[in-house]
Amino acid sequence: MKEILKEDWKYILYENEGGYFMTVVCGTIAVFDISFQLSEEETKLFLENGKSYIENLASTVSYYPNEYIKRRR
Repeated sequence: MKEILKEDWKYILYENEGGYFMTVVCGTIAVFDISFQLSEEETKLFLENGKSYIENLASTVSYYPNEYIKRRR
């Protein structure tokens, strides 16, 4: 996997075989991460909007981790 974007203690975006994968740090007292593959729509929005989209997505995942846990890899 090739690291594309990274913000320490927040997220890392990777590219692998044409797909994008993201690891997001979640939690406050107990810290954990969620890694998942970007959907086609998320990939499209990332390619159109760049880093700002990834920062917004990371914030959403961090605040609502239960919505993304089922997509964990």
